Amino acid sequence: MIKKLLLPLCLVLLSTAAYAQKYDEPEGGDWALGINIPTTWGDNVHLGVQPKVQFYATSRFRMEASFGYYFKAKERIDWDVNFNFHYLIPMKDTGLWIYPILGVQALHRHYTYSKEFKDQSPVDYSDKMRVGLNMGAGIQYDVEENLYVNAEMKYTYTNDFDRVNLLVGVGYRF
Repeated sequence: MIKKLLLPLCLVLLSTAAYAQKYDEPEGGDWALGINIPTTWGDNVHLGVQPKVQFYATSRFRMEASFGYYFKAKERIDWDVNFNFHYLIPMKDTGLWIYPILGVQALHRHYTYSKEFKDQSPVDYSDKMRVGLNMGAGIQYDVEENLYVNAEMKYTYTNDFDRVNLLVGVGYRF
């Protein structure tokens, strides 16, 4: 019984894996809007939300601007503004694209600590702003002609806030 089901199942899986939808490549002048869910790794894990806008200067060269807000974790709130460049490299007829990431980031970090004062109220301890460099790589899969999902890993180098960013997201090209 299992042998009779195994061969048809293997054939179905192979035909599904071999089927790839080919969509039109982006064109210079196209725009995309999307959102990423970033997680940072450094002195602690930090989860956030990051809306993004992308502009295709050519079919392969894309510029991206984004604003990330990271939820409070261990008395710290971060937000950042990124401007990154992507060079899209297609993976032959699969709907997959890989791309290197290079860009700049302005990162704001706000700490709040409770001090032992008479009123027991939180006290702003520190606000710090740093500018850094982003370097990394990403992968994108075209779900439909204008809809894609992506995953990125980038390292942000700043004077004293270095961190690794892992992002998953979705975007719509128009």
